[in-house]
Amino acid sequence: MLNRGSIVLSIWSGINFLLAAMILTSVVIFNANSPLLVMVFEKSEIANLSARVIESLNALTILYNSCSVGLSVLVWLIIRKSLIASQKWAFWVLLFVIGFVEVMAFVASAGIGNARWQVNVVQSVLYLVGIGLSGWALFIRDKA
Repeated sequence: MLNRGSIVLSIWSGINFLLAAMILTSVVIFNANSPLLVMVFEKSEIANLSARVIESLNALTILYNSCSVGLSVLVWLIIRKSLIASQKWAFWVLLFVIGFVEVMAFVASAGIGNARWQVNVVQSVLYLVGIGLSGWALFIRDKA
């Protein structure tokens, strides 16, 4: 079960990494605007926004997604090096860190009409299944 939980959490990390890396690539390398613009605003509304507002959103997009890439790599390393080796501290770190990120994703998305709800739900389900299987293997199965 610990192996399965680790695989599911690794999938969470991989999806998180890929999405953030793709967004970073589009905004930083290809000079695109934040994908959030078209998810939240109509084209006519975007045309009326000042360049400073758009650049501010792009700056926040770059900051958020660079942190997300870094978090994904660290989470993956903790999963592969420590959780899979049954180190219980790794479970607690992953429970709180990923859990915090998942809750905050819904909080952040609520203010913009849950624009990213599909991604949030998929990521949250992966997190809950992965952390559940890992916790069961580490704490419940140990007592049995």
